[in-house]
Amino acid sequence: MAIDRKDVQHVARLARLELSEEQIQKMILDLGKIVGYVALLDELDTKDVPPTNWVAVERTPLRVDQPHPGLSTEQALAEAPRSFDGAFAVPAFVEER
Repeated sequence: MAIDRKDVQHVARLARLELSEEQIQKMILDLGKIVGYVALLDELDTKDVPPTNWVAVERTPLRVDQPHPGLSTEQALAEAPRSFDGAFAVPAFVEER
């Protein structure tokens, strides 16, 4: 399957990305390489490999749960793009394109 401009624009729209012409050309090449690699996997002989529905993990490794102090309000808001009255400020709605 060849990747073309229409495919890249469709994926970009689904991901809500705005790509420049240069980025579109690069994505055509990059996605083409990915699809080509997946096509190579199709060539593998898997007739003797049993299907796998999930990978069973006998025991999930856990760390010891030790409480520790969290961030202060000032620390948490220090990297926020917007804050208001000691809280994160977020848009009221998201415009659909």
